[in-house]
Amino acid sequence: MSERDSGVRGPPGEPTARILEEEDAYQLPTYAKHPFALVRGEGVRVLDSEGRRYLDLYGGHAVASTGHSHPRVVRAIAEQAARLLFYSNVCYNDARARACRRLSAASPIRGTRVFLCNSGTEANEAALRLARRRTGREVVVAMDGGFHGRTLGSLAVTGLESYTRDVRPMPGGTRRVPFGDLAAARRALDVQVAAIILEPVQSMAGCRIAGPEYYRGLRSLCDEVGAFLIYDEVQTGAGRSGAFSAAVPLGTIPDVITLAKGVASGFPAGATLVAPAVAEAATQGVLGSTFGGGPVACAAIEATLDVLEGEGIYERVRRVGHHLRRTLATVGAVREVRGLGLLLGVVLDREARPVARALLERGVIAGTSSAPDTLRLLPPLTLCESDADEFVEALRGVVD
Repeated sequence: MSERDSGVRGPPGEPTARILEEEDAYQLPTYAKHPFALVRGEGVRVLDSEGRRYLDLYGGHAVASTGHSHPRVVRAIAEQAARLLFYSNVCYNDARARACRRLSAASPIRGTRVFLCNSGTEANEAALRLARRRTGREVVVAMDGGFHGRTLGSLAVTGLESYTRDVRPMPGGTRRVPFGDLAAARRALDVQVAAIILEPVQSMAGCRIAGPEYYRGLRSLCDEVGAFLIYDEVQTGAGRSGAFSAAVPLGTIPDVITLAKGVASGFPAGATLVAPAVAEAATQGVLGSTFGGGPVACAAIEATLDVLEGEGIYERVRRVGHHLRRTLATVGAVREVRGLGLLLGVVLDREARPVARALLERGVIAGTSSAPDTLRLLPPLTLCESDADEFVEALRGVVD
């Protein structure tokens, strides 16, 4: 149990069958869902409508960065909502000013300027548009296995067929290369290329990561041809790598970092962090987002950074991530553990989906990926060693 987790106690809520029936009746069936309804959460635990508790190793898809319903974040959201629920970017706002200042200060990019939006795909669309506008070039180099969002521009640079096969025609201008292959990236780069975009850790592809020399090489290639380097840190950002940005542990600073998911602890928010050279492209009217930078979202961003920086979360991620790797190595069915910090891919000697289903029966929520043999772990960053041990023992019980 995490240090902040008090057990997620409380009475069961509305009958599960009624919740499932109503949601299925009115929501488009675009997601494969677990057959239960979550109604409460605290720390690394969630509670379903029947009163059953689960250890969450999925984090709502890497979103619950500060744990479920962290009191500091909840308080900041409530207080801001009581003062001013929303006003758009046509007026200045104190919460927005603080959030932008804090994001700029946390960013490893010197002189960072910030565009605020609602989601990761929107942050990536902004990054691509700014890079093309600033360079006057149309081509973007992207990676096989990369995932960047579900809007058309982000899908055009996504390298997973399952997300793009039914979306035709796709916007042009993308050259795709194998992830981790610096020679292939070199062959793809020329003076027509505006940017390289990649996830520092390819989450959906099974938490694939390259060596530090690969990221340094991409940086050098971009500098040679005058292209920008974009890190899609929608999942690795906001502490999941053991630092605010994966650029720090990987040792290479990009020109653009995109964020979403955990940056506001679960309140919808995204951000595109850009170097001064890229910011020159952002004149009035180039980018916009009605709800981006809303006061409540900005209060959630500020509170999230307060927790990450003030409660030792970065160090905890590094420590617990290392502990997870070490203990998972003792499970016979585990062939490899990939990834960074608390974004980990557990490669098994068997198919991962039946294992994830069996873990649910033991009260543990874990993720899968496009790699059939790989479990994906994206827990709240408040996970501690005893929580990790509980997961490992549940996994051991399933695979043994």
